[in-house]
Amino acid sequence: MRKYGKLLLAGIVVAAAGLGAGAMAFASARSYEIGRTDPRRAAGYRPLFYNFSETYTDGTALGITIGSSKEQAIRAAEAGGFVVNPAGWGDARPGGAALYEPGELHRTMLRQDHLSFRDRRELWSGMILEFRNGRVRSVNVYYINFESV
Repeated sequence: MRKYGKLLLAGIVVAAAGLGAGAMAFASARSYEIGRTDPRRAAGYRPLFYNFSETYTDGTALGITIGSSKEQAIRAAEAGGFVVNPAGWGDARPGGAALYEPGELHRTMLRQDHLSFRDRRELWSGMILEFRNGRVRSVNVYYINFESV
């Protein structure tokens, strides 16, 4: 009887681990799609630190369509409430985008191979656009709830 009790306990542990792994895989797949429009909500499906970061290479993410022109992507990002972060191209001066005149900022943005944007409403939310031949190649979307060093 003792042997069967141990086997039963081992079976329960294995089954619970399998269910947990399956649930995490389902949550991860769900968060991938939710992250296209709401990275804050998607972070809730990423246990432990509840941070979210995904790179999209097809479709649309946060209003940016893969394959769209740099100009279209910049307009879509700004319309979505995002502000460019000049540190993405090496200008880490305090004040960020506010240090540039609007025309100068726009011209500088059009010369970059990638642009980093942060959500104006959420300090720890944003996206990084990567371009190839003047078109959006990928959009990395992130939302940070907890940082560990």
